[in-house]
Amino acid sequence: MADELVDLERDPQGEPVFALPGRAIALGLIVGAAACGVVGVVATELIPAAIGMQVLPGTWVAAILGVGAASIGNALGLLVLWPSARRPASTWTSFWMAASGLRLMATGGLAALLYFRSPGEPRAFVLVTGFTYLVLLVVETAVIAKVLGPALGRLPSQGTGATRNPKTPP
Repeated sequence: MADELVDLERDPQGEPVFALPGRAIALGLIVGAAACGVVGVVATELIPAAIGMQVLPGTWVAAILGVGAASIGNALGLLVLWPSARRPASTWTSFWMAASGLRLMATGGLAALLYFRSPGEPRAFVLVTGFTYLVLLVVETAVIAKVLGPALGRLPSQGTGATRNPKTPP
């Protein structure tokens, strides 16, 4: 799968050229969000009861809303990365920074809108939102490293790292 995403040739500046695995990232985000939803609901219902705190009704809904806010923010960030055209590595870093900014603003905006409307314990909403945001960020990074890492490692090295003029013969 990774071999079809990575060009064996480098661009004129010597950078690797590759496409991101959009479908694999999307699948990882869906699985990660579902796992965070299960963990969030279980944690908001069991942990307070286990340590003797009162469990407020609807706290599990706050956990689901937190997972939803972080998932929507991450999905919007993924839309920035979705064009699966082959691009140089420096271009992908700019795209990833733009996606991270959009992801952070969208998650923060949705969390701010939902914070006072979430039933139950508001701290559960905040903790689950933050936990889900970080888990989905780690999942996205891990998928990219797992899929593209071996293929990028097989690229021929670029010698001293100095760039050469592509118009001059080697």
